[in-house]
Amino acid sequence: MKTRHHPVRQLGTALLFSICALAANAKDRQGDPSTFTWSPELSTSGPVVVAVSLKNQQAAVFRNGIKIGSCLVSTGKPGHETPTGVFHILNKDADHHSSTYNNASMPFSERLTWGGVALHAGSLPGYPSSHGCIHLPYEFSRKLFTITNVGTTVVVTNDTPDIHVSNGHHVHFRPGDRADIIWQPEASLSGPVSLLYSSADKRLYVIRGGVTIGECPVKAKSGFFSNKISGTSAFLFAGWTKDSVGSRDASTPNWIHIGGAKANHAEPMDEWFAIDPRFEFLLHGILVHGTNLVLTDQAVTKKTRSDPGFSVMAGPKEEKALREPATKPK
Repeated sequence: MKTRHHPVRQLGTALLFSICALAANAKDRQGDPSTFTWSPELSTSGPVVVAVSLKNQQAAVFRNGIKIGSCLVSTGKPGHETPTGVFHILNKDADHHSSTYNNASMPFSERLTWGGVALHAGSLPGYPSSHGCIHLPYEFSRKLFTITNVGTTVVVTNDTPDIHVSNGHHVHFRPGDRADIIWQPEASLSGPVSLLYSSADKRLYVIRGGVTIGECPVKAKSGFFSNKISGTSAFLFAGWTKDSVGSRDASTPNWIHIGGAKANHAEPMDEWFAIDPRFEFLLHGILVHGTNLVLTDQAVTKKTRSDPGFSVMAGPKEEKALREPATKPK
């Protein structure tokens, strides 16, 4: 006896399968080329910075202060929030597999903390879905991997949907009064360098490899640094411009401004810090392309340097992890 197939039922079943297939495809857009833009020819050289907005689930890549790419992202879900802060890429692995999540593939992984947070290709369902990592479109992550290095700056913020970037800013370190300074380079002999200025403390901190190696009291010019710091923003060192033929003392340090209020990017700034001459000499010896200068109106305490606050390279959790086996990216 032949089984008769009802045409309406067959049509309904086919439609259901089609809808399910579309829904499945809509769940993950990491292979969708419309999720990113990439135009490296707009700026072919200079320091690279990656800016991530948790609020609008987007990332942008800047080279020498010019945007060369952007993409959708998926960050940490509730209970596994991606930490905000200014980070350096600590290591890279193009074919990373997680030892925590059943050997899950995490292509083009770029570690941001020793606690396991990384940039890598991953699912893009349109909302925060990771265990703390920043998921990128697959092709975008492959392209990004080719232009970053260990030490490349990554800024993660939740303050505003738009991360403003501008270049051509001059921030000087000038000799001031002698003061009680701390300089302990042996505390961290290598690693990316960041400078942290707290307007609340009126102190400048030098952080290398996630560890504070120096501190100095600061007198700031009466202007942006002394009056207008609200929240936290960052600068990226872009090199020296010779004012005249001669030594570095006759040079101007150029910085790329990242984050902060849009009004602060309206025109190039020319600001300075007055610090102990010995500390100034030491700073000039460690400034390299990509060095960060982070400005904050918060006092620098263990609380403000650890999750979920604005992390500067690494908080106490990461500093402790530096002495322990590294956790795999999540």
